[in-house]
Amino acid sequence: MEKSIFNRIFIVDDDQSIRKVLRIQLENAGYNIHIAQSGEEALQVLQNNLFKPDCILSDIRMPGMSGLDLLPLFKEKLPLVPVIMLTAHTDLDTGLSAMRLGSFDYITKPVRKQELLETIKKALQYRAVLFENERLTRESKQYQETLEQSVRDRTKELFKAYQTLKDTNLATVRVLAETIEAKDPYTRGHCNRVRLFSRETALHYGLESEKIEILEYGALLHDIGKIGIPESLLHKQRPLNHDEKFAFEEHPTIGENILKLVDFFTPCLDIVRHHHEWFDGTGYPDRIKGPETEFLTKIVQVTDAYDAMTSNRPYRSALPVESALDELKQGRGIQFDPEIVDLFVDEKIYLICLEAV
Repeated sequence: MEKSIFNRIFIVDDDQSIRKVLRIQLENAGYNIHIAQSGEEALQVLQNNLFKPDCILSDIRMPGMSGLDLLPLFKEKLPLVPVIMLTAHTDLDTGLSAMRLGSFDYITKPVRKQELLETIKKALQYRAVLFENERLTRESKQYQETLEQSVRDRTKELFKAYQTLKDTNLATVRVLAETIEAKDPYTRGHCNRVRLFSRETALHYGLESEKIEILEYGALLHDIGKIGIPESLLHKQRPLNHDEKFAFEEHPTIGENILKLVDFFTPCLDIVRHHHEWFDGTGYPDRIKGPETEFLTKIVQVTDAYDAMTSNRPYRSALPVESALDELKQGRGIQFDPEIVDLFVDEKIYLICLEAV
């Protein structure tokens, strides 16, 4: 199996013993390691291009510049490089704050080798996906500019290239969706089912193909922010407490912050940020009401809720179809747009995924 090109890890920690342990474990795992003993030294390394990391592992509490001080500087200079924060067991709130500021994940000290290697592996997979998408977007832009010069003489070639590009971008988005589901196996297949439900709903409304394309991307990526949610919350088998619920409800804004780094995803940002808003304005994160919500987003609100209700989750079993439909009807005008609920139920759109699930 070919080794990934992404293997450069930058460790920033003021504790010599921790630096030594991390370096030994990661070098033994085949990673290329560079060390900085302080935030100030880390910035010098990056500013002088002494090391080009694929992933940054930074302590939060350090003399001088803390990890939280460094995080926005890292994200500004290296927006496609995931940052993993190190925090003490007694300081988990700070770890969650780092997630909200854009870190990929956090690890509590003392660091366990298996957790360290698994978290870095996921971060580098995420790095590879973003890198590939950036490359595809750049090539797409260059290709379209070339086609514009000869569009009159090459209409058939342009159409063929456009179809190929659509397929490639959809495949890339599916990789991102699979990245979400790799972290939360209880939702495996959920994003694609929401895409299928949403597409079918849009076809019944007669929406143009460009809108349907945006809807499909948004449906596939609506839960991308769960990458920033600790797995302990995603897998918890009991209801979340107040603080855990608050942390979980950050995933729409985390998802928006991830995707807005790439211009290609701009049209579907509203779906990602607002898929948990309610029609009556009591949802999250912005508490906007139905009339203020984009139509494509309101479609995903219905299809996402239906599939979530009919899927097994750590804290409950899947609801029967009829029970889930009753829940949708009871939520008309409260949680969901009444017109979309009626179409989804009356046209039996919920049946289209029976062969896909």
